[in-house]
Formats: sequence, structure tokens, C-alpha cells
Amino acid sequence: RLESWDATLVSPRNYFLFTPLLPSAVAGTVELRSILEPARRRLRGLQVIEGAAESVDWEARQVSCVGAVSGERFTLPYDVLVIAVGAAVADYGIPGVEEHALKLASIEDARAVRRGVLDQFARAAIPGLAPDKVEQRLTFAICGGGPTGVEVAAEIHDLIHDELTEAYPDLAPRARVVVVEAMERLLTSFDEALSAYTLAHFGREGIEVRTRSTVRSIEVEGVRFEDGQFLPAGMVLWAAGNAPVSFVASLGEPASPRGGRLVVDDFLRLPNRPGVYALGDCAAVGEPPLPATAQVAQQQGTYLARVLERWRRGTPVEEPFHFKASGMLAYIGGGEALADLPQVKWSGRGAWLFWRSVYLTKLVSPANKVKVLFDWVKARLFGRDLSRF
Repeated sequence: RLESWDATLVSPRNYFLFTPLLPSAVAGTVELRSILEPARRRLRGLQVIEGAAESVDWEARQVSCVGAVSGERFTLPYDVLVIAVGAAVADYGIPGVEEHALKLASIEDARAVRRGVLDQFARAAIPGLAPDKVEQRLTFAICGGGPTGVEVAAEIHDLIHDELTEAYPDLAPRARVVVVEAMERLLTSFDEALSAYTLAHFGREGIEVRTRSTVRSIEVEGVRFEDGQFLPAGMVLWAAGNAPVSFVASLGEPASPRGGRLVVDDFLRLPNRPGVYALGDCAAVGEPPLPATAQVAQQQGTYLARVLERWRRGTPVEEPFHFKASGMLAYIGGGEALADLPQVKWSGRGAWLFWRSVYLTKLVSPANKVKVLFDWVKARLFGRDLSRF
């Protein structure tokens, strides 16, 4: 109950973003605004400050912040501090990732990727280009064969196949979508049979897959591999894992060896920091740590809300956090999806309908649900918008 708390949310953005549908926003299957929910509308009774935390004074129990719009610095005292700052995209020190690759973690990223696809088609349509230059501009390399990489590759392929084939009938058949993965298979967190189904489905759809391919560098015109081979590409998207945000790294607290996430106990508490909790992609709980997924973060948030309410009432907390896996979903293009559920492993058209129904129910507000459903119907009836903006 928020009215029982003096609660403040500090966030650089003033909205909640439903990240599982970001790949769909890239293709224009859903509109960007449809997967946003304004924080102040959703969290009435809670103070929302648009800013970012920079450091914590543990002794004074204060957080130093900077305004997201004004750039002004300010401090906030706390009795209870919850760190839920997410994660950044990991570049693993590979040269050129920051300079020459796009990522997909925000609304701005989704807009940039969408614009990148349309820009490359516009650039490839310039008369008089050498054939190899056209091929380079129409090659879209996705580095990372996890759920994000697979879904964005599928959505880009759908955009090309369903819409750009009509807009660019001579160029679209020459476009390539290439997924690059360092491991032996795609979707290593999924059941192996579903991974194999994805590979076969991508083959039927014309999406190329390069497994066991380690990237040495990202260059202006493509991807260089450790074995010296070069993949010319007009656009490179990097979707190869998470890294701690600068705020988490600056805290100097114990972090997990893999991913640099804050190590918390089974009650989501930061060791030796009374009243401080961490959850979501920035926190590592359990051994091995739970995956950095939306369903883990959602369950942790619900659990921690109960813990803090019991703390406010003076009731002891006895039950540690326990994650209940509800399964994993992934869209693989062409109206097909995967559903890796505890009870069943499912793929194909039926799994796609299930994928859509699950995400529709998990959207934050009724307004989001109506908007996304309308977007799906609109895209089906009239196609996706190809305007470059």
C-alpha cells in the first residue's frame, strides 16, 4: 500500500517499457507508444523523479543522483533502498561494438534499429552501385543467438519479406539476415529440440545462422571473426549478453564473476548493508544465479513488496525468495514461436498464438493491451508502416 510509505522512484525515464515486445516494435508490428506506460499514471501516490543514481553514502544513508533533464545534482536520504537499475549491453571488450553496432534495450534503440533497416534499403537503391556494395548494404548481421537476437532477426526478416518485398521488389530478394552465435547452437537456455527446430525454421525462412563463430571486431562495413573471415554488413546489431551499469560497478560491493551483478542473499538483501536490497538484472541470487529475465524480476518485485510491508508492520520475514519458473517464449518469425514450458515443449503456429496471448495479458495496463491488440490487427489488415522518421 503506497499510502503507507514515503516512497520515491528515481528513474532516467518517466515510463515503464515492456521490453519483450521491443523486437516487434523494430518491425512496426506494434507501435512504440503502445508498449509504454507513464510511471506517474501507474504509480499514483509515489514521488517520481526523473534522474539517475550515481553513488551511495552508506554511512549517511544517502543516494547521490543527477537529473535526467536538467543535469542538476541532488541527494535523497533513505531508510530502505531498493536497487533495480537493470543491466547494460555487454561488449566484452570487443573493438568496434560501441562505435559500429546497434543494440536493443530501449525505445531509442528500437527506433535506431528500425531506421537502420530502412536506411540500408534506401542506400542500396542508389543507382550505379557495384553489386558487392548492394549486397553489403542489404546484409543485416545479428550478433548473439539468444532470445533477443533470435527475435529481432525474425522480426527484421518478417519486415523484409512482408513489406519491403513490395516496396523494393528488385532489392528485397537480395537482402540477408545473418545470426552470429559463438556457442554450438541458438537459444542455449531453451530445450535442445526447440533450438534445433529454430535452426531448421530459419533455414526454411532464409535466415542464415553461423554458430561457433567468435567475433574479433565490428568494423565500419561488417563483422570480423577470430578465424580471419569477414562478413560484409550494412547494419550490425549486438545482442550478446549483459554487463553491469556504471552505478552498480561504482558501489564496490561483491559481484558475481559472470555478469558483474550484485550478490544478494536469499532475501534479496545486500550483505552487510542494512535496509538495502537489489533485484532484477542487476542482482545475482542463488548459485548458479537466476537468469536475468523479466519473469525473475517480476517475481522478485512482488516478493520484496511483501517483505517490506511485513517489515513496516514489524512482522518477521521467514520465507526466502523462491523463483517459480513458468517457462520461456520466443518468436521465430513467419507466424511461428517457441514455448518452453515446464509441462510441454511447443513450437509452430499454435505456440505463436500462445506467445501473443501471454504477452497481451502481461502488458502493464488495460490501455497497453488495447493498443497492442489494435496494432496487431492494423498490421495484419494494412501492413506495417514503412515511413522513415
